[in-house]
Amino acid sequence: MTQPAVSNHLHTLEGRFEVTLLTRGRPMRATPAGESLAKHARRVLGEISALESEMTRHVGPRGHLVVGASSTPGELLLPRLAVTFSTRYPEVALDVRVADTDATVAALLMREVEVAVVGRTVEHPRLVERVIEEDELVPVVAAADALADEPVTAEELADSAFVLREEGSATRWAVEEGLRAVGIGVRVSMELGSNAAVAGAVAAGAGIGVVPARMIAAQPQVRPLKIHGLCIRRPFVLIVERDRALSPAAEAFAEMCVESNER
Repeated sequence: MTQPAVSNHLHTLEGRFEVTLLTRGRPMRATPAGESLAKHARRVLGEISALESEMTRHVGPRGHLVVGASSTPGELLLPRLAVTFSTRYPEVALDVRVADTDATVAALLMREVEVAVVGRTVEHPRLVERVIEEDELVPVVAAADALADEPVTAEELADSAFVLREEGSATRWAVEEGLRAVGIGVRVSMELGSNAAVAGAVAAGAGIGVVPARMIAAQPQVRPLKIHGLCIRRPFVLIVERDRALSPAAEAFAEMCVESNER
């Protein structure tokens, strides 16, 4: 909506209830009456959404489904799931929104997405989660790096620089936990926003990276680095909001994710 249209709607509401909803200063703020109106409006909109979901249950999955995904599941898992889902339910317009894990969880809690897949357990009281797949993370070095030839110990990597994913990424969290478990103090020389970017920086000589094992075959410019005692595995987790009535499309997507894990 345009700003004049919003202003007209606000003036209409103020006239309807004979109250002032917003202060007109800077910054503009809701008055107590405006806060009350917003509270009731959110509840009404929630009821409308629930009604629409309930009615669509009688006709099967269709309409628009927004799915959230953190970066690694978004790169490695969601493309396959999206194709399978769209083939099975062609009347559903699927919208996959990829961000880091923290942002994806926030989007689910704000109801900007209806269901999400992330790269670690979340343990939030408002969310229900289910592991649907497991992912292995592997240290890598440039293909010409001498470290790629023989297994190394944590002590040998004491001064090594690491290229890692950004803060808020489940991959970053899992890598730091795994490295600390074998006694490696992580010195981060570079943070990047995708696994492919990490692999590219490693190939250019930026340091040691850690990427999903399933993507190494497509990255010939890097090679696995064997570190004694190191094994980093983490789950891909389906999350939904507890007690939220999902649309038939969201229910079908969640069921398909579970089926994919059980096969």
